[in-house]
Amino acid sequence: MFKPLSTAYSEELSAYLHRSQGLASITKGDFFPLFWNAWNTSFKESTILSSFKSTGISPLDPSPILDRFTQDQEESGDSSLSRLNDHDWRKLDRLVRSAAKDQSSRDTQKLRLSLHHLSVQNELLHHEIDGLRQALSIMEQEDNEEQLQKAETAELKKAAKLCKEKIRQERRAARDAAREAKEKERAEKAAQRAAQQSTRNAEKALQSSQKGKRKISQLSLQTRKRHKCAGDALAIREASEGASAAQTKTTRHGRNVKLPDRYQ
Repeated sequence: MFKPLSTAYSEELSAYLHRSQGLASITKGDFFPLFWNAWNTSFKESTILSSFKSTGISPLDPSPILDRFTQDQEESGDSSLSRLNDHDWRKLDRLVRSAAKDQSSRDTQKLRLSLHHLSVQNELLHHEIDGLRQALSIMEQEDNEEQLQKAETAELKKAAKLCKEKIRQERRAARDAAREAKEKERAEKAAQRAAQQSTRNAEKALQSSQKGKRKISQLSLQTRKRHKCAGDALAIREASEGASAAQTKTTRHGRNVKLPDRYQ
C-alpha cells in the first residue's frame, strides 16, 4: 500500500504545481494537506479490499490474474462507444485513426493535429484556470492571515499603549506623592524650626528680663553703697574740717595760723 501512497502523493504534488503554475510557493504548511489527500486516496477500506480482490487473495480467485492475459472484444467495443474524456487526446486520436479510411491522407493528418492541438490547449486552459483559482485562493488566504496579523498587532500595540499610559500615570502619582511627602516634611521641619526659634526667643526674653532685674538690683545696691560712701565721706570731711578748724588759729590781722603739733 505504500507504493500507491507514494504515487498518490506525487500526483497531488504535481497537480498542485500545475494548478498554481509556479505563482504560489510551496511551504512546510502545504505538505500535510497534500499528504493527507494522498493518504485518504490510498488507504481506504474499499481500496484495500479491491487490492486484495484484484490479486485474487481475498476472496481466493485466480481469475482476475488470468483475465489480464486475455482481452474481451465485446468489452473493448462497449468502451469505444462510451463518452471519451476531453483530456485523453490519445483515445481521441485512436478513435480518429480507426474511423478514417485513409490514415495517410492530408485531411486525416490535419484533423489529428488539430485535435491534438485543441486537446492540449483545452487541458492547458483547464490547468491555468485551476491554477489561477488556487493561486487566488492562496493569495486571499494569505491576505486574510495578513489582515488578521495586522489586527492582532494593532491590538497588541493598543494594549502596550494602555500599559505604558498606566505606568506613566502610576509614576506621575508616585512623583506627586513623593513631592507632597517632601513638602510635608519641609513644612514640619519649618514648623519645628519656628517652634525652636520661638522657644529660644522666649528663653532669651526671660534671660533678658532676669538680667534686667539683676542689673536694677545691682544698680540700687550700688546706689545705696554710693550714698553710704558719700555720707561716710561727708562725715569724714566734716570731721576733718572740724578738726582743722579747731587746730587753726586766727591772728590779730585775721590770718589763719596753723600751729605745729608740738604746740598743740
